[in-house]
Amino acid sequence: SSILVGPEDTLKSILGSLGGQNVSNVSICHASQVITMADSPSTAIRSKKDSSLERGYQLVESGEASALVSAGNTGAMMTIGVIVSGTLPGIVRPAIASLIPKVGNSPPTVLLDSGANVDCNATQLVQFAVMGSFYAKFILPCDLPRVALLSNGTESSKGTDVLRSAAVLLSQMPSINYVGYIEGRDISRNSCDVVVCDGFVGNVALKTAEGLAS
Repeated sequence: SSILVGPEDTLKSILGSLGGQNVSNVSICHASQVITMADSPSTAIRSKKDSSLERGYQLVESGEASALVSAGNTGAMMTIGVIVSGTLPGIVRPAIASLIPKVGNSPPTVLLDSGANVDCNATQLVQFAVMGSFYAKFILPCDLPRVALLSNGTESSKGTDVLRSAAVLLSQMPSINYVGYIEGRDISRNSCDVVVCDGFVGNVALKTAEGLAS
């Protein structure tokens, strides 16, 4: 079943126009406020306590919903998510994970971060690897996800100081199946299951793939 979160009258009107006013597996949770794309996340969080995003996260936190889907303000969604639902133990910042199709019949590649954190240090990249590995294991599913760092070459000498530091840390973590560096052309090949990078590089890679596909 699905729960639609937002101004109740508006949602009922939209459902009615689509012929879905009597659908049994769709319900409505009223939220009087909406965070727009133009709103600053920090300002919206303080001034819009009854926003659809906050109500949606509260439904997940209470167990009434299993997940929250939004096409709205990404910054606000991630900030409210951290405030209401928190993060995995040891994780400071959330990341945006995107699924990139692979050639053949293999499950897609999990690419993160694809836009939430433009500047990252090595520790944050390692945290992204942990989150990506959990996601690949439980959602794809993949028993032992192969984790790689996105770089400008596969040799260990390539990459930035941050990438090389992250590579050292990941290679010392027995819980992560770290397989080394990959290049952009390898994202859609069956060379790994999780690709880790900062949000600037990840967003460029994602948008390039979208443009090529279209």
